[in-house]
Amino acid sequence: MEIITHSTAIVTAAGSGQRMGGEIKKQFRILDGIPILIRTLSTFFSSPLISNIIITAPEEELEYCESLILQFFEPTPKPFLVIAGGLERQDSVFGALQQCPQDTDLVFVHDAVRPFISLDLIQELHEIARREKAVVPAARLKNTIKQITGMYLSQTLVRDRLVQVFTPQVFQYKLLRDSYIKAYNDGYISTDDAALVEHYGAKVRYHLTSDLNIKITDEWDLTLAHLIIEKNILI
Repeated sequence: MEIITHSTAIVTAAGSGQRMGGEIKKQFRILDGIPILIRTLSTFFSSPLISNIIITAPEEELEYCESLILQFFEPTPKPFLVIAGGLERQDSVFGALQQCPQDTDLVFVHDAVRPFISLDLIQELHEIARREKAVVPAARLKNTIKQITGMYLSQTLVRDRLVQVFTPQVFQYKLLRDSYIKAYNDGYISTDDAALVEHYGAKVRYHLTSDLNIKITDEWDLTLAHLIIEKNILI
């Protein structure tokens, strides 16, 4: 008999978007007629593996964020909650972890400005996380990576042993929650959830996937996102 797991998706949309600039925060920018946040949420709302969704948003835009979701997903196919994000991403995720239902088995932590995730990717990560407790999507590097000291190159890193990682990062809920509690008690700060659980001794699997799971942080990323949609490139 198949074991039923309950998965919560935490979508971090509380960023200020300072690198992109403009009056509209990047998570609310329009991408081919649809806000980036809505494009991202659509896959989680569509996935039968996701039980509920928690969105962290800027405190001053909680009502706007919720109304935007209701505008595009009415009626909503599954429960969702919009909460105020913290000062840093780590604060936002920790706040969302405390709002997860008690029966949560797995938690998907995803950047709101990565709109090109697929149902297949969610399923692949879900299957691995059930076995391994922690997994992140990743891609091989195409360019040579150099370490620098001051104004000079100091070392060439071995590319075959390096990957770039994306989201959603998926964890056994208790593993991630307990790691966050330890981090706050210890004053440990990390901008990456996998790095945080690694810090406390957990092994994290990587799963090779498309490098077009881009994070939209500047105008070039937005241009690339438009091209991905225009050319109907499969991620």
